[in-house]
Amino acid sequence: MMETGGAFVLCIFCFSLLRGTCGDLKHVYMKIVDLAAPGQEFLTEDAVRSLCERLEIRVQCSGVTYGKCLSVSGVSQLLRNYSSSDGLQMEEFFTTAAGFCLFLSSPEDTCGVIREGRWGAETQHFIESILGHGHRDNNISTSHPPRDSVTEYEGLERVFLDIEKHYQPDAHEPCLSLNDILEESSDHHGDHTHVELDVVFGNILYHVLRGDCVRAHVLPERQYFLDYIFNRSENLTLHDFEELLNTLNLGGGEHDHHEHQSSRKTLRLNHTEGHHDNSSRVSTCFSAEDLLRIHHINSSALTRDQFTQLSPALIQQMLSGSCSEISLCSASSDSLTTAERYGYATLANSLVCLMSVFGIVLLLFSVCTRLFDLCIQFCISLAVGSLTGDALLHLIPSFLGLHSHEESGHDHDHSEENLHYIYKLLVVVGGIYVFYLLETLFSIITRQDHHHTDPHHCDHSKVLQMFQRRRENQSNSQTELVDGQNNTLFLESVTQREQRLLPYMITVGDGIHNFADGLAMGAAFSVSWRSGLATSLAVLCHELPHELGDFAVLISCGLSVRKALLLNVGSALTSFIGLYIALSVSTHTDAPQWISAFTAGLFLYVGLVDMLPSMIRVDSTRPWLMFLLQNLGLWSGWGILLLLSLYEDQIAV
Repeated sequence: MMETGGAFVLCIFCFSLLRGTCGDLKHVYMKIVDLAAPGQEFLTEDAVRSLCERLEIRVQCSGVTYGKCLSVSGVSQLLRNYSSSDGLQMEEFFTTAAGFCLFLSSPEDTCGVIREGRWGAETQHFIESILGHGHRDNNISTSHPPRDSVTEYEGLERVFLDIEKHYQPDAHEPCLSLNDILEESSDHHGDHTHVELDVVFGNILYHVLRGDCVRAHVLPERQYFLDYIFNRSENLTLHDFEELLNTLNLGGGEHDHHEHQSSRKTLRLNHTEGHHDNSSRVSTCFSAEDLLRIHHINSSALTRDQFTQLSPALIQQMLSGSCSEISLCSASSDSLTTAERYGYATLANSLVCLMSVFGIVLLLFSVCTRLFDLCIQFCISLAVGSLTGDALLHLIPSFLGLHSHEESGHDHDHSEENLHYIYKLLVVVGGIYVFYLLETLFSIITRQDHHHTDPHHCDHSKVLQMFQRRRENQSNSQTELVDGQNNTLFLESVTQREQRLLPYMITVGDGIHNFADGLAMGAAFSVSWRSGLATSLAVLCHELPHELGDFAVLISCGLSVRKALLLNVGSALTSFIGLYIALSVSTHTDAPQWISAFTAGLFLYVGLVDMLPSMIRVDSTRPWLMFLLQNLGLWSGWGILLLLSLYEDQIAV
């Protein structure tokens, strides 16, 4: 008996629920009918035609519609066995409501699929994108944030945002939000927390046809900003005021800024718990138009009193950090798509490899050896300037977050504060240059051949000089490379077995070096094309003399020109491995910064430990000309990187 009674109660509940849902559908349907066909009982053919025309008018953009793609005959793509002369009954209308909302959210794309006859399939995908593929019914949660599924609410929120982009309302105030639509759709459900998606679509169409203002987020009252600052209290204590000043980086207090910021953040969270509307607005960055509308300011210019009214709103926006988060997350104007990153990085790396091979070809066919030596020294000094300049003026500020203008999408002038860190880093560059000048001038003036250098250091300039002397003498015997310190043989102590292994050791070391260069270029192009350009320039400048020196060593070890070229090209190809690894892991937000930090260390080491000693120990019959070329190369490298660091946000392609 009890089981029969329970089943009876359950049947009554289900019947009442079904009746309530049908009542909602009927209520919404009749509102649409009253708008499109006043005095009619259903949507006639003329009413459907009028509905399509009014929806097309609502998505006008600058007075030009997206095209007459909505038609009575096109509705047949959404309904089976549909006859336009029958109009749309209630059940048929709600079957098409999702398709009309798809048009409002993306009119241009929807017109394309309508012409292709795929409106029905795209509408089904549209519904699935809101409910999720695993959803069994058309019920959605009305709680905010939704307790059952975040996907449902976020799906409708995305639809509202898209509709707001294209929709042209007749009235701008008051505006309806998604929460208002959900509440309106659940009015007849009593305490039920779920509504039919069809009812939501119907209410959206109703308000769009009326020309009502529809916004994804409704603007708050102007009192909201003071409530946020005062935590809904009447007074602000001295302690809270001190915390406020510290959070805004104002005042002269020596209290811990992080503690104040954490404290105010805790106050904000404690205050906003239980207030869903306010918690959603905390992360909202209001535009200037929004702020003027909130304060009911309609003039094109602000008076002093009006600006005073806006002050609490400005302080609240600074405290919440909403706008700064948006500027950090928004894509900068020089950011690249995935295809562009891979394309530009591959092109730049290929050019670096080709230039190195081209330099080797010039080395083999060069006639004027003295001119070639001068060019090599200019390249080495340019490499030192570009490597150290890229590391100090670009990479280090980038991964330390000092390039604030690079992250924003706005052009602006560089203030003294923005240039402060560049001035300090230029002092570091100046320190390097001063000590280079001292050591080089002492070397030229005293004309001493012995320098305090590492006797095991492989000097690329010396290797190239010995290779050129071998070609000048046309000797068939193996040339002995001269060490810069005591004129001993470079390979004198190398056994025959070690000499056979030396080319492969050089190739492996060169491959690791090129792999690191590829990592550097990949990480740089993941940040922006300007960063990739700076790093590619630095890699090119130091790769040319480096590859030439390695090639000369391979030839001096007894390898043929063909085999030396193959080993050289093979080691250069490892840069592509590093390049694509860096590009693939760059999807992680922190990966480019860590790779940039490693690259800065690599560039400083290669520039100061490997390249700079080669400049100081070079032997030349014209030392002052060599000194002039070296300075020209250094200042060229530093100057190019300095200009990129200062004006990279103003360079456009």
